[in-house]
Formats: sequence, structure tokens, C-alpha cells
Amino acid sequence: MPSNHVNMNKVVYLMKNRQLLTEVFWLRSFACLAVTLGHAIHSGYTLYVEPSIYHGGIYLINMSVFFGVPVFVFISEFILANKYLHQVPKGFFKKRIKILILPYLFMNFVFALLHVETWTLQAFTIRLVENVFLGKSAVYFILIIFQFYFLHILLSKYLNQLSPKILIPVSFAINFLYLAFFNFIEQPNNIVAEYIWGPGYWLPFVGWLYYFVLGFYCGKNYHELLQMVRKKWVLIMPVFAYIILLLVNRFFELDYNSKRVDMLIYSTSVIFLILYISSYFKRVPKLIVFISNYSFSIFLLNQFFFTLILYLKAPEFLNILTYSISVFVLTLFLCILTAFVLNQFRFGKYFVGKIMPFKLEDNREKQPIIHENA
Repeated sequence: MPSNHVNMNKVVYLMKNRQLLTEVFWLRSFACLAVTLGHAIHSGYTLYVEPSIYHGGIYLINMSVFFGVPVFVFISEFILANKYLHQVPKGFFKKRIKILILPYLFMNFVFALLHVETWTLQAFTIRLVENVFLGKSAVYFILIIFQFYFLHILLSKYLNQLSPKILIPVSFAINFLYLAFFNFIEQPNNIVAEYIWGPGYWLPFVGWLYYFVLGFYCGKNYHELLQMVRKKWVLIMPVFAYIILLLVNRFFELDYNSKRVDMLIYSTSVIFLILYISSYFKRVPKLIVFISNYSFSIFLLNQFFFTLILYLKAPEFLNILTYSISVFVLTLFLCILTAFVLNQFRFGKYFVGKIMPFKLEDNREKQPIIHENA
């Protein structure tokens, strides 16, 4: 564990370099791995539906990784509030359209090819439009992020003037009630309701509002946040939040995803836990930086490779647990390899996402830092 002197050096360094938050590498890596592992387990359930002694363990793992998308929402506003509290720079949206929307469109084109039901131009076009505008693909998250970009520009001035002690509980209540409606109200039996109770209620920002507000005030009050998460309750909170998840599953039939009322508490506890863990490292491990740098490409590509792998016959000696772990590791490798190869070409980043260019400083006599290799 680092000394108080090291922690103070870290705070001083970050005050001088406000645009870089080392904790984001941890948050992004854990969120990326959680999303990918959740999809791997879903693939496992697709193949192994028979009773197994491993089902109990895989169920517990599955329930623990639904925090991925909420953490990504938190990260996006956490960074914006810290870097651009009052005003975003010129060219903000132009840059993000290039690095986010273009890969989003390309991957939705790929997913439309994979999931089209009949091979006709009309069927493909309908599927593509549904993917792009209705969020019917694995990369719907990007539509949510862009909503919060606009909200940050519109609301940051007002959020900056209001107290987090009021706004965070209010946003939690709004988010809770919104999710509770779709979690506990039975879906009407019609095609419109089928969509709304599916991806339809995932897309509006209201379903993620709490994470946005929490990210804003954590980014704004970054140094106070570092002090707060060094408390022991941060270690206890995830345990109680996880027990709540299991109890809710015991008494209610909710979908296994991140759009659940109990995930509001659990995701928050995981965010603080990751921040707690990161605060005890003098230096961000190379593996964490590496995964973080490839996280967007992994997020874009993992479901593509899981879909392809399902076409392969699984070895008979595997079960749901070993299969899920195997395809998780294999898919991570394939995503990273694909991103690396395509990013060697000028336009590759616009197809599978840009590899972030952060790396560790090698001079061990200096305070360990991370810098962007422009």
C-alpha cells in the first residue's frame, strides 16, 4: 500500500493534469471485462441448458457482472465533468462522430448481416434501421452516450449550481421509478409494447439518469471523491448490494441484465469499490492500461465473435462454466487482435474503434504517470 506521501503526490500531479484521471483506466477495464464475460455466459446458457453442478456457480458469476454498462455511462460523464465542467471544446461532436458514430454504423451493418431473418434487401434494410435507430443491437450503448453528451452541454451550468446532496437522491428516485415500471408492470400483449418493454425503454436517458448525475458530481468533486472512497464501508457495500440482487431474484422474475432497479445500488457499490482498489496502487498496472486501451473495440466486437463461435461445435468435455470461460478468453484475444490489425490502416479505427494511445512512463524514479502518446 502506498504511503500518504505517495497519495499526496498523486493528488498534486492530477491537479496539474486535470485532463487525465488514472482511475478511469480501472473503471473502463473492469466494465469492459464484465460486459464481455456476461455475453460469454449468455453464450454458455445458449448451449448448456441441462442441469449441471456448475449452474449455481455460473449463476452467481453472471449476476455479479451486470454492472458493465452502468459503469460506462458513469465514466462518460465522470470524464466530461472533470475536463469540461463549464464548456466543451470546439470540434467536440465532430471528433466523437468520427470515433464513435462511424464504428457504430459499421458494426450495426455487420450485425444486420448476421441477424437478418431472410436474405432480401428489404429485410436487411429493416434490420439495419432497427439496429441503428431503435437500438436492436449489442452496441446500443453509444446512442445513450450521445444523449448524455447533449445533456451535459444543456445541464452542466445548472448542475454546477445545485447541491449533489439533493440532485443525486432525486435522480436515483426518478431512475428507480422508471426502471421499476418496466421491471414490475406486466407487458401488454402487442407488438409496440414488445419493443418498448425490450430495447425501447433502454434507450431514453431517463433509464440511466442516476449514473449521469453521479458521474457529474464525482468528476466535479474528484479530489473529495478520492478521500471518500478510502473508507472501509466501500468494501462492505458491494456485499450487501449483491445480496439484494439475489433476494430480488428470489422473489421477483426480473430479466438478467443491467436495466434492473437493484442494479442502481449494486453498480454504485462496484464503482466505489474499483475506485477504492485503484487508490492503493502507486502505478496503474500495464495489463489494466492495455485492456482499457482496447476496451472500445472489445465492446464493439465481442458479440460479433460470440455469434460466430456459436456456429462451432463445442468440445464434449466442456460444460457451461468451462465453455463460458474459454469463449471469454478466446473472444478477448480475437477482439484485441482484430482491433490491432485494422488500426494499422488509416481508416481501421472507423470500423472497429480506435485503440487509445495511453502508456506507462518507464522512469521508475519519478512518480508513476500515464501519458498520451500523440
